[in-house]
Amino acid sequence: MALLLALAAAPAAAQQSEAPKRAVVELFTSQGCASCPPADRLICGYAHDASVVVLTLPVTCWDYLGWRDTLAHEKFTKRQRIYAKLRGAQRIYTPQVVVNGVLHMIGSDEAALSKALAPASEPAALPVKVEIDENGNSFRVVVTAEATERATVLLAPFYQEKTVAVDGGENQGQRLTYTNVVRDLVPLAPLMPSRSGEPVVIDVARRDALPDNTDGFAILVQGGEPKTPGQMLGAATFVAKATH
Repeated sequence: MALLLALAAAPAAAQQSEAPKRAVVELFTSQGCASCPPADRLICGYAHDASVVVLTLPVTCWDYLGWRDTLAHEKFTKRQRIYAKLRGAQRIYTPQVVVNGVLHMIGSDEAALSKALAPASEPAALPVKVEIDENGNSFRVVVTAEATERATVLLAPFYQEKTVAVDGGENQGQRLTYTNVVRDLVPLAPLMPSRSGEPVVIDVARRDALPDNTDGFAILVQGGEPKTPGQMLGAATFVAKATH
């Protein structure tokens, strides 16, 4: 991946204006799971909230049941297993929602998700400021924070919408629509503890930020490392084009 990481000695170029993010919602789902379509529809509604980053991560764990998920990535299955291990669980399930890297619930449980995202439950904004500037054939990501813990900056290219005709398995005959379907999850850079507040600047080539005709991407700042993800600290999104 062609990217340049540097501590910013001077202010970066003007960034795109975006509402501060207060939550990141990850939905682990599967085309082969009969319980997942209600969760897929529920998550779609939350994607319209500008203060929430909604990401759908299709997993491979049910591919053996008669239908191979056409959007799934083994990397997402591994991420879900890591989340499970960190909370002391031995198994994973779908649909599952993880809010800000720490709250776990059944993905179709509207009451639980609504409670987790209620203003009283979530801060007005995630503590780490993330801005994205489009600059021709590249993007400049500016992360500003006085970090008190180690964190990782992640890139998540996504398709705003994907509809799949399922021809086998538990959802045979259905057309399933997914929102903000993640194509990949790529660690861009580590953030080390620092109280300087000096921004970190990461330049990402457009072809890497938007691979395979993806519509947009999210930048996540998550405590810990990829092998031990923790609390979500910051997030921002860029949408390249409207979904047709």
